[in-house]
Amino acid sequence: MTRLFIILFSLTITMYFTLQAYLLKFNGKSTIDIINRLPLLFAPANYVYYLWLIVFIFLFLWANKYWSLRNTEKSITNLQTIFISCVMLLQISNLICWHYEYFLQSLILFFIQLLLMFALYLTYPLKNEMLRIRIPVAIYFGWSTYLFILQFCYILVYYGWEGFGLSNALWAVIVMTVGTAIALHLRYHYYDIIFPIIFIWCYIGIVIANGFDELLVSTAALFLSGVMIAGIFFMKKNPAR
Repeated sequence: MTRLFIILFSLTITMYFTLQAYLLKFNGKSTIDIINRLPLLFAPANYVYYLWLIVFIFLFLWANKYWSLRNTEKSITNLQTIFISCVMLLQISNLICWHYEYFLQSLILFFIQLLLMFALYLTYPLKNEMLRIRIPVAIYFGWSTYLFILQFCYILVYYGWEGFGLSNALWAVIVMTVGTAIALHLRYHYYDIIFPIIFIWCYIGIVIANGFDELLVSTAALFLSGVMIAGIFFMKKNPAR
């Protein structure tokens, strides 16, 4: 029970801080305002960031599920509690650094956060019931992975990286291809349909943000979304039991 109270407390604080930073203002500006300062072709339309609301709804449902399992062998473990608590703490720290424009420090914290999130993800065995419980973690992990890639791209542009002579549009396509490969890897090896769905949501947002102004980027985003949809339906490896 103590573990669940720790999780609920950390979730509540992180939800308040994250929604305040992204959708309202922290230190005089929102996270979205900072992202939109630079011409990032990988950045989605602003509505995409409202996915945070869905993320936290599912995380609270996840905590509620563990409340119902608290007296069973499937109750949340000490290790999972440590992982999710550290992830929450790192997310707040990452956002503070971001809003005070310590971008490199923010990226490092985000990377550690992503590693711990993946470690939490791996604590779920590939069994049908555990895969259902893993869904909120997969949503959070997928969304955070996309945001980490976006933040990495932001820092490259911020520091004037020239991209080895390749155009910004081509680099956006390369980055989207890498993201698709990650999503399909998790779809195949971890039987995760949620992770690619999150990336599809983000890529559709990229299409809406770029429209006909960056036709290569928009076309690639639509094509890669189609590839991930095909992967969701036709990748047959299913280790779940």
